[in-house]
Amino acid sequence: MPSDIFIFGLGNPGIEYKYTRHNFGFIAVDYFAELNSFPNFVHKKNYAISSKTFSDSIADKKNVYLIRPLTFMNLSGTAVNDVLKKHNVFCFKNGIKENGNRSTDDVPLVVVIHDDLDLNFGRIKIKFGGSGGSHNGVISIINSLRSKEFLRLKLGTNSAMRNKFKTGADYVLGRFSKDEIQQLPDILNMLSDILTSLIGDGLTKTTNKFNSVLKG
Repeated sequence: MPSDIFIFGLGNPGIEYKYTRHNFGFIAVDYFAELNSFPNFVHKKNYAISSKTFSDSIADKKNVYLIRPLTFMNLSGTAVNDVLKKHNVFCFKNGIKENGNRSTDDVPLVVVIHDDLDLNFGRIKIKFGGSGGSHNGVISIINSLRSKEFLRLKLGTNSAMRNKFKTGADYVLGRFSKDEIQQLPDILNMLSDILTSLIGDGLTKTTNKFNSVLKG
């Protein structure tokens, strides 16, 4: 299992974007930080970061970093790249290190939490690798890292309210409805359970454990 886990929550900086659907990643990271008593976020040039060491035993310690990029969404890759370079972390092609060692469960794990317009509100999807689709934040990360080898936790935002907006971009920059806000704690608690499992059990066990639940 990885000794270091880097969890990036995507969003746009600024109070005007704080409770918008596109900031679901920010909201999720802040929720997990509060739930697990992380220290206050420290602001760097392109990102805000908080870290905590989780320990099951003296020999099993994991450093968990929570990061909010402070660039706008379409430049998220700049912040992600800055953090990983600073910590000498690289994503690996096809899940394999350059020296040929397997990397999925025994190297630093990079996790990106973001909103997903193709999933209905309330749904969560775990996905490793793949394209960024139409999500500018994920596309920026792929381009900056020159790699698709990171874990995505996708938070669904699609709903019937989307029809009231001219474009998908306008919709995701809109605020959650009152009904959606009431449902947020259940969604964020499920996401927190997934993150806790990633920290304690690793990627493979977590994927096996939650994929059937999330499809239900």
